[in-house]
Amino acid sequence: MMKNKLIYLISVLLVTVVSFSCSDDDDENNDKDLIGTWNYSGKAVDIHFELEYNGDEISFPEGLIPSGVLPEGIPGVSETGINVAMIKMALPVLANKYMSQYFQGIKFTSETEMEILMIMNGQPATLKTTYTIQKDIIKVSTQSDGFKALLGNIPVPSIDLNYKIANNELTVYLNTSYVKALLSAVPLILSSTELPTEQQKAIKTFVDTFSTNLKTLEFGAKLTK
Repeated sequence: MMKNKLIYLISVLLVTVVSFSCSDDDDENNDKDLIGTWNYSGKAVDIHFELEYNGDEISFPEGLIPSGVLPEGIPGVSETGINVAMIKMALPVLANKYMSQYFQGIKFTSETEMEILMIMNGQPATLKTTYTIQKDIIKVSTQSDGFKALLGNIPVPSIDLNYKIANNELTVYLNTSYVKALLSAVPLILSSTELPTEQQKAIKTFVDTFSTNLKTLEFGAKLTK
């Protein structure tokens, strides 16, 4: 049950996402243009992902990846780190593999209400919540019952989405600043788990180093009506 909840949450977060500072073009977004159902194709080409990192490899501190967990023979991947170029190539495909199983799209039912369309336990489901618009950002409330059930004690009052609409395509994505804000909550999340102390330290070290060296991270999806 916990594993399923985590996968559902990740699916939602992948699609409720943010990047770039506001531009004049972004200000042309019209709130009313959002109204309607935006569908996810289930294809890797419709994953929005950009990554810029200081260095060619994202290093893993000792103890982060237990010995024998990673499959052998994957180019650019080891127990000590992963090649950034490999992430850029493989992550959209991997993300789509899981998203396509659970995420179907977003329906904006009014200028303040929305539904995330999903598959849960093999059946169509909706996660209803409210939202507000601030320039090019959709602030999705996590205070609905559905979101509270998914997030549990994770301290995320809202999910901030940069968005842009062009050629009948809606792109939603998390930006670097928001991702770093989420990463800063990791120590609090870890404190409520039963992970061994040494593993918690390894995770915190990894998160701190990753956040410090992260230059750009945009992650989200392209949806169409």
